[in-house]
Amino acid sequence: MKTTLLLLVAALICFRCGAADAPRFKAYVACYNGKLDSGSSCGVTCFQPDGAMHAAGKMTCGYAGKVSEIEWSFVEHYGDKDIYRFTRRFPADTAEAATTAKSVEFSDQRVIVFQDTNQVVVIQPPKEKT
Repeated sequence: MKTTLLLLVAALICFRCGAADAPRFKAYVACYNGKLDSGSSCGVTCFQPDGAMHAAGKMTCGYAGKVSEIEWSFVEHYGDKDIYRFTRRFPADTAEAATTAKSVEFSDQRVIVFQDTNQVVVIQPPKEKT
């Protein structure tokens, strides 16, 4: 997929939250261009190397004409799960951009947040380095 298409990856920023309630599970938010687990993706870890957790973040990912602006924030604990609120603006780099929001429950398994023919956005446990 390394052609003349421009892969836009910008603003991979997570923000720390000073709230007393923080996420319990380390998370990785990824946006796959095309199909799930495609070789073309962007991703952000939601924790620091010292284990400090981020309660919110955002990223921009995609190809020209098919760019997503994705934001998420930790909302609360529900049972043994962390609840996150996601917002996706797509295609963010066009006049036809639309915004979709969704809440998801996350623990220690991959959750598909948004999926269409252009991209798949997931929250999942971080992959272990080998």
